[in-house]
Amino acid sequence: MNDNPLISILMGIYNCEKTLCDAIDSIIAQTYENWELILCDDGSKDKTYDIASEYVSRYPGKIKLIKHEKNAGLNKTLNDCLKEATGEYIARMDGDDLSMPDRLEKEIAALRAHPDLMIVS
Repeated sequence: MNDNPLISILMGIYNCEKTLCDAIDSIIAQTYENWELILCDDGSKDKTYDIASEYVSRYPGKIKLIKHEKNAGLNKTLNDCLKEATGEYIARMDGDDLSMPDRLEKEIAALRAHPDLMIVS
């Protein structure tokens, strides 16, 4: 039996202390639960990294956190997240995005119903 999550959600975060809790909470509230969230702080100057660290502590094994000491840009940030991903599917999120509670459930259903699809949004 495979214990890896089906979905790896990649989230580059940078100076988003005001919106990050809501973004992460919207993932935690998903009706589909077989996911992991991989965050990469891209050299934030505010409390973004501290907030993300608190979530990692509360959800060990479910949320991972990478830190860049200085801003490297979104491409590098997402590629670093991707290196940590163990899911069969990759989902994207930003630190100021909100996901409806059934987002992942609907996306998985669409991908399974239409195996020829490469991207859903």
